[in-house]
Amino acid sequence: MIQYTISYNTPHRHFVDFELTTKTNGVEKMLLQLAAWRPGRYELANFSQNIQKWGAYNENGNAIAFRKITKDLWEVDTKDCLEITIKYNYYANQLDAGASYLDENQLYLNPVNCMFYIVDRIEDNYKVILNIPDNYKIASSLDKNGNCLLAKNYDNLSESPIICSDNLQHNAYEVNDIKFHIWFQGECNPDWKKIKTDFSAFTKSQINHFGGFPVDEYHFLFQITPYRSYHGVEHTKNTVLLLGPGDQIMSKRYEDLLGVCSHELYHTWNIKAIRPIEMLPYDFTKENYFRTGFVAEGVTTYMGDLMLYNSRVFSWHEFIKTQNQNLERHLTNYGRFNLSVADSGFDNWLDGYKLGAPNRKTSIYPDAALCMLMIDLEIINNSKGKNSLHSVMKDIYENYALKGVGYSEDEFRNICVNYGGLNVAKIFEDHIYGIQDYIPTLKKSISLIGLDLKEKKNPNLLAQYLGIIGLSDHENIIIKKVEPNSIADKKCIAPEDKIMLINGDKIKKDISKQIKDCKEHITLRIKKKFSEKDIKLEIGNYYKLLEFVKTEKATDNQLMLRKVWAS
Repeated sequence: MIQYTISYNTPHRHFVDFELTTKTNGVEKMLLQLAAWRPGRYELANFSQNIQKWGAYNENGNAIAFRKITKDLWEVDTKDCLEITIKYNYYANQLDAGASYLDENQLYLNPVNCMFYIVDRIEDNYKVILNIPDNYKIASSLDKNGNCLLAKNYDNLSESPIICSDNLQHNAYEVNDIKFHIWFQGECNPDWKKIKTDFSAFTKSQINHFGGFPVDEYHFLFQITPYRSYHGVEHTKNTVLLLGPGDQIMSKRYEDLLGVCSHELYHTWNIKAIRPIEMLPYDFTKENYFRTGFVAEGVTTYMGDLMLYNSRVFSWHEFIKTQNQNLERHLTNYGRFNLSVADSGFDNWLDGYKLGAPNRKTSIYPDAALCMLMIDLEIINNSKGKNSLHSVMKDIYENYALKGVGYSEDEFRNICVNYGGLNVAKIFEDHIYGIQDYIPTLKKSISLIGLDLKEKKNPNLLAQYLGIIGLSDHENIIIKKVEPNSIADKKCIAPEDKIMLINGDKIKKDISKQIKDCKEHITLRIKKKFSEKDIKLEIGNYYKLLEFVKTEKATDNQLMLRKVWAS
């Protein structure tokens, strides 16, 4: 057994104190590994940079020798030691769904960030003792006895975030005799009746499609902020969800709350149980390269929203809004013509979570989700409504996940093609492995259920008029995207340039209102790294968007297939 004692004295400094104690079992050297990355975010995280102090001691409290082998691997000299204690601290000052955070109000830990495993003893069980205020509650999926938590092995520990606070709100619901816990940390007023009704509906829908649930209970762990936020991270028996502002979670942010929860719950099957072969098991010491991010996140993004519609938690309007958002993100990202979703998934380990070089890559979220929509509809049509993408995922769940086997890229493709035929093979060739224009294929696929794409002008007038997408930065706008061959591009305006003035006026909060009355020209004061000048630009029509609409007269067959898709 490995025992951890966790405490802190000055929470405003954000340092958490850890003591790891274990028997040496007679070995002369012991290797302690801190994870280099965390599941759900496929990039090296360098968690060890948050450790300020680190020391090793024998059973008598005397210091013993140690050295670092790599950036996150320590070797301890355990000769003549019966037991060792490792004492270190960890700077926990990042509040998102995958990090760790400490302040005067809570202790929040993702163990994969900050807790070691012993090399060659990764299957050892863990005992975690929390020295926290008496009035604190504990939210975690780990087995609990007072302030003591138990984990079966490192995988179990690393997958089990912990929130300790006196401000935790808790409720629960049951589906198919499985208990689902909901925890809120932070200031908010949850409408428990509405939440439990909606959560029960999409949970039941997901379980029914798979025919079972991979685990015996589940926890939704919410971090609610007073500012705007949105983030979720999946785990085997739980998920952490960052959302704010807290006073809007039952109003303006409720659709987002439902969306991220359905998405993360679907991950319980897809990526936690249904794993690519490259990640079974995880190797926490280095990159786990895989090209099937389009399955891990593309399928989940698409299915998470579809499940909300299938369960009638989302109306048609709410559901199609999510698909239009995916389409908008696709159309405003010219990286779709440069790097496929499969290759972009592989490159997540390189730059998957930041814009990087302009127009370099697609996304394994919205772009891959559109691919899955097309594949789903082609399968439904090919089988005359008997099968769908649900059939594919259930097949892989039963024949791979439940047998403890990871799927390969080719196996996933072949299963999809077996269900959907040559049109699905073409989608893989052109859009998952290739960089062909999505739109003709998308129009063809959605026509099967009586839908079409209608062109609309971009409501962001800076994007529409000039081909610029920017981010407000106090009194300036930092340009993030420029449409190739737009007037802005032709006038040598580029990402990371700043807009200082519009028509000689300071930047206002509502840019569209500021420029809506411009008829032919707009003058921008552009600041580059080493220069600043006024540039006059002719108004055009850029970053054109499309939206999903129902055709006026759908055929009986289209309506039948739409019903299958929506049920």
